[in-house]
Amino acid sequence: MTLTFKDKMAVAAHRGDSYNYYENTMTAFEKAIEAGADMIETDIHLTKDGYLVLIHDDNVDRTTNGKGRVDEMTFSALMELNAGDTAACEKIPTLDSLLALAREKGVTLNLEIKEYWSCENEARCIKCIENTLAMVEKYQMGDKIVINSFDAWVLEYVYKKYGKKYLLHGFYPYWEMNNVSINPDEYLYCACIFDNENKSNYDYLINKGIEPWVGASVTQYSKLDTCLKYGAKLITTNNPSDVLKKLKR
Repeated sequence: MTLTFKDKMAVAAHRGDSYNYYENTMTAFEKAIEAGADMIETDIHLTKDGYLVLIHDDNVDRTTNGKGRVDEMTFSALMELNAGDTAACEKIPTLDSLLALAREKGVTLNLEIKEYWSCENEARCIKCIENTLAMVEKYQMGDKIVINSFDAWVLEYVYKKYGKKYLLHGFYPYWEMNNVSINPDEYLYCACIFDNENKSNYDYLINKGIEPWVGASVTQYSKLDTCLKYGAKLITTNNPSDVLKKLKR
């Protein structure tokens, strides 16, 4: 299975249109789609009582008017918080709500699992993975998602249990990921390159049949042009409309 996009380089909106709107909110997701993004990238955490919510940090302090760790808060408590501003209240979205939007709009999703493995957190980590995949299947979106994590344990779990049923997104060089026990060459569909002006990184991934992607640090036209020439297939950006304008050049 491969992803197909209309242009040579696809554009993924990092936490939605997070440059112009509050990150990881339904408004940011909707505005990114309106801007023409091919993909929405978001972050999945598990609440204390097992709900899948879309927020980047382990805690709510930076992005809401509340304080506390996501894994120590119930879903109902999280829904009392404002992830926007006083003039435009925003709720922390659920994965369920984003999947419904993505299916309606025909947009691909990049789902970053934020529950990482440890001996103490293994059960929660597995629950987050399995509940995410179950919800993806509920919306029949299995061919329209990428599973992403900085924790290779998460990616290896999916690979060991489901083979290549789901596309897996890692990071290159591979030492950027934690808990690597299987060579990621074996299972990755794509990898986001950190040293994104080093052509040898692109050459390595392309030689292994892994799509090179680049991240939100690529904002200048000249750097974007270089990444495209080296073979980047997708850019994740905070400002999709800006990148789309640059790509048209």
